[in-house]
Amino acid sequence: MCCAYQSVNLQPGPVCTVPHRAPILCAPQGRGPATEADFQCGVCSKRFPLQRMLSRHLKCHSAVKKHTCSYCSKGFNDTFDLKRHLRTHTGIRPYSCSACSKAFTQRCSLESHLRKIHGVQQRYAYRERRSKLFVCEDCGFTCSGSDEFHAHVRRLHPTDGLLGKGLPRPGPAADLRARFHLLYPAAF
Repeated sequence: MCCAYQSVNLQPGPVCTVPHRAPILCAPQGRGPATEADFQCGVCSKRFPLQRMLSRHLKCHSAVKKHTCSYCSKGFNDTFDLKRHLRTHTGIRPYSCSACSKAFTQRCSLESHLRKIHGVQQRYAYRERRSKLFVCEDCGFTCSGSDEFHAHVRRLHPTDGLLGKGLPRPGPAADLRARFHLLYPAAF
């Protein structure tokens, strides 16, 4: 077995002699945990520090796209990528700069802006989670709590919002159930 990727696989990686399901480069055998850029895409040669990041990246090379944009028909393999793309059509920019009020579709774009324009470096501890922002993709409403978000959707978008698409009503586990439903709709 390869030290970083353990599975029954089909094609060997250039460093590791164990065949792999996906076109990757493994961390050298006999070494401890994988380090930065140990996993390389066999299609485009982009490198990743973690196997899961490479696995997610490999979806972009697939010809089959599971999720399609209703505005322009562009296809995506990941619901997150589709949601991010949809904001280019809807104009929803939920992440605003507190220094200049410029707004962004993605948190990473705001953080890049803060660093490059205002010299503000965001510091997060290892595995520290940033505060969650709930965004209504129908109207752009944002809030920091799931109960407030679900109340907004029930009040203003009862049939066309998330609740109209079969997501559960808020409750203790509603946020977890909602995320599970988006990832695995066939389970419901």
